[in-house]
Amino acid sequence: MGVDGDLEQRYWPLVVTACEWRAFGVEDPEVIAGRVFADVEPRTSVDLATIFKAIDQEVARAYRNSAPSAGSGPLGLPSTWLARAPADTRPRALVALSDLPDRERRILQLAYWDELSRAEISEVLKVDLVVVARRLDRAFDRFRGRLAKSGLPHDDLVAVLKQLKPGPHHRSADPGGPS
Repeated sequence: MGVDGDLEQRYWPLVVTACEWRAFGVEDPEVIAGRVFADVEPRTSVDLATIFKAIDQEVARAYRNSAPSAGSGPLGLPSTWLARAPADTRPRALVALSDLPDRERRILQLAYWDELSRAEISEVLKVDLVVVARRLDRAFDRFRGRLAKSGLPHDDLVAVLKQLKPGPHHRSADPGGPS
């Protein structure tokens, strides 16, 4: 599935949301998103996999340019963020999420932090929809098990995952483009 039309207008909320949690506190997600679009818009063929590769590259650049003393906690989030997190179950749930294998953690983050549909996840990961469904089920089962081991409630995993996303940006909250 190729991306047609004005990429920035169409994918701005998605890219800002993805940049925000990946580079939380390191750099303004809208600045990183601007660099992502500057990188991908000149290309003739752009799909979601290309956009997400550019997101990863620009976030890596933001970390390289940030102060090395910032440190990082689970999931690459700055350790200062964990210190500011509410004193409830959030840090333990983040640790449970970070304990998942990378592939399983990534698919949960794509689904619930980046708010991608299964078809979009399929495009980003370049796998069949059946594989996406199987991986999501496996990741849910493992995450549920990690929460149970931590003594945390695990009856509504979707709510837990959505609450764990750091930052206020959400893909569905801003239908417009950059301000």
